[in-house]
Amino acid sequence: MSYLHIVKERLRRSLNESIHYSRYNAPMIGVLGVFTFPLYYYVWLYLFPQPYENLTLRLIGMVICVPLLVYGQWPKRLASYFPAYWILFLLYTLPFFFTYMLLRNELSMIWSMSTMAALFFLVLALYDWLLVILVALLGSVLGWAAFLLTSESDTAALAALYVQQLPIYAFVIIGGSIFNYNAQLVKEEKLNAHAAVGRNIAHELRTPLLGMKAATSGLSHYLPYLVDAHQQAMQADLPVRSIRATRLERLREASDRIEEEIDYANTIIDMLLLSANQTTIKKDGFAEHSMNNTIARALDRFPFKSEHEKALVFWDEGEDFIYFGSDLLVMHVIFNLLKNALHSLLDAGRGSIRITTTVGKQYNRLGVLDTGPGIDPSRVKHVFDYFFSSKTIDQGSGLGLSFCKLVMESLNGRIRCDSRLNEYTLFEMSFPRVTP
Repeated sequence: MSYLHIVKERLRRSLNESIHYSRYNAPMIGVLGVFTFPLYYYVWLYLFPQPYENLTLRLIGMVICVPLLVYGQWPKRLASYFPAYWILFLLYTLPFFFTYMLLRNELSMIWSMSTMAALFFLVLALYDWLLVILVALLGSVLGWAAFLLTSESDTAALAALYVQQLPIYAFVIIGGSIFNYNAQLVKEEKLNAHAAVGRNIAHELRTPLLGMKAATSGLSHYLPYLVDAHQQAMQADLPVRSIRATRLERLREASDRIEEEIDYANTIIDMLLLSANQTTIKKDGFAEHSMNNTIARALDRFPFKSEHEKALVFWDEGEDFIYFGSDLLVMHVIFNLLKNALHSLLDAGRGSIRITTTVGKQYNRLGVLDTGPGIDPSRVKHVFDYFFSSKTIDQGSGLGLSFCKLVMESLNGRIRCDSRLNEYTLFEMSFPRVTP
């Protein structure tokens, strides 16, 4: 792998993190820009007059901020362009604008302080030190280029003064990046804490499960003989307690069912550990499975707290399809979606849940639709993010849906969320068609 590719991936990851952390504040950033660009034009022109002002540049900056006001309502076809817009927005409104205005005002104290503030905001917005340095350098170079094209000032003298201020600007970038690095460490510690708790719980659960499985091995070997002996005793009219034939048949199969449940519990523990660690999913055990069979098993095993909860879920058993993957992982996805939907319905006191399947040309789909309170449009695009949750801390960690996305990606599929406030929420999973 080339060094250039490594840097490119680093910048892409840094940009995604910048957008992830900043988009919640995008509308307020837009309000701040739309309000302050014209406000400070008035301040520096009339209240505290400065040598130079430019209404055109400020109006351009104000217009660039307007899309942030409605970021939550951006159509999906435009959302993919947000990273490029975000960089251009920051590039113009911070290093370019402030560098140009600093030079046109001959490095006055007010504009030197303003430039430091702009760099500080740039650090907060971009998080990663490498991305901050690249944007700051590019914006500053463009600011200098614009200055050289539009001004006849003594460039050499201004350049000398500018070089003297560079250590201060560098300190702002380095210091701010250190604080952001500490914030990243906190995030990683949070993930590690979730993983550590999961490992401890898994250890405490696996020990009794292992003992139960060892005990069932004896049952598996001897219980059928005991059932046969009881039947023979009954036929010989010996004084033994009568047991119905259906009960005897269940006893004969009891050990197998216990072992199956123990294996299932161990698999659930593995999935919970994967969810906490957010690691890649191994595909060694993937096989072809029936979706209708998976849904039926999920509904049968889901821990409904009451008959009322169970009555809220409807399954429209449509045309079945085959998918390639892990049926237990898909069941875990269904569990997560049912749990979240039931939580929303019970909080709202209304609505129902409907599970549907559809067969398509390229993808087959599984849908979980609830007619509860819905999700705010500004939050829909974030529901699969790590630690994003509309619940309180004791009700959820914000890792469930991100794990669902991880599962679907491991199946070469995808999951999307569509919601309308006070009407519905739909989670739709797309599975690649399995060719015979």
